[in-house]
Amino acid sequence: MKPLFKVPFKFGLIGAAINIAMFFVLHWTGSNPLMEMRVFDFFIIPVFIFFGIKEFRDTFNQGLMEFWQGMTVGFFIYGSIALLYAVFLWMALQLADVEMLQSYITESLNVIKENKDILTEEMGADNYQSSYNEVSKTTALDIATDSLVKKAGIGFLLTSLLSTILKKQPKK
Repeated sequence: MKPLFKVPFKFGLIGAAINIAMFFVLHWTGSNPLMEMRVFDFFIIPVFIFFGIKEFRDTFNQGLMEFWQGMTVGFFIYGSIALLYAVFLWMALQLADVEMLQSYITESLNVIKENKDILTEEMGADNYQSSYNEVSKTTALDIATDSLVKKAGIGFLLTSLLSTILKKQPKK
């Protein structure tokens, strides 16, 4: 396998495994991982993208790297992390722990109820009620898709930044 794909899949698999491990740690400590996991995205994804791009550049590409190479490596890293975690999350919520999804919905609805006055003022009564109804209909697929999209968004932005910072071209 070429280093352009080998490196990112290694970092993507490890990053996804850490995300999944953090899910279990949060679950076993009594926290709801669906509420707490987003914080870790801002730590796990950047670290794995940075070190993955850096390893590709320094180890396999003789210290040189074009922007597109960094973007490709980063894409496969954050894509692997996002996709593997989303599949795991869907399976965990759909097959293993249905109560966790219901707990998440209940907590989210409580937050919406607690902030009803503010939300009604900002959104209007109809939009508030529509949002409330949408949250009450949340499914495991909705949560997994939301996680996938948010991890991919964070990953894309960070990959663009890190690919620019880490690119090195031959001296002319």
